[in-house]
Amino acid sequence: MNLLERTKKNEGFESKPYQDHLGNWTFGHGLTWISESESAHIVVGRLRANNKSLMAIYPWLSNHPQEVIDVVVEMSYQMGVEGVNGFQKMWGAIQKYNYELAAKEMLDSQWSRQTPNRAKSLANIMSKQ
Repeated sequence: MNLLERTKKNEGFESKPYQDHLGNWTFGHGLTWISESESAHIVVGRLRANNKSLMAIYPWLSNHPQEVIDVVVEMSYQMGVEGVNGFQKMWGAIQKYNYELAAKEMLDSQWSRQTPNRAKSLANIMSKQ
C-alpha cells in the first residue's frame, strides 16, 4: 500500500465536520484546516463536475452564451445540481433564449429570498445576455 492509500485508510473519511478524540473539529481525511489554494482546487473540481452533469441533463445548454452556462453552474455549486434542476420555469426560458424571463424566474424563488445579493447579481448577468 502506498503512502497516500495508507494515510487515507488510517485517517478514515468523514464528509461532514466531527470532533476527534481530542475535541478538534476534523473533516475529510483527518483535516483540521485547509488552505485557500486547496479550497480553490476543490471548488474548480466541483464546478467542472457540475458543468458536466448539467450538460448531460440539458445538452442544448452548450448552444447558449458562456455567461448563461456559468450562471447555472454557479447556482448548482451553491444548491446542488438537483436544487437548480428545480428551476423549471428558468430552464424553459433559457431554452427559448429568453434570458430576461430566466432572470425573473431566478428571482422568484426561495433561493433568491435566502441569498438575495447573490441571486440579484447572477440574475443581472443572465438578463444582460
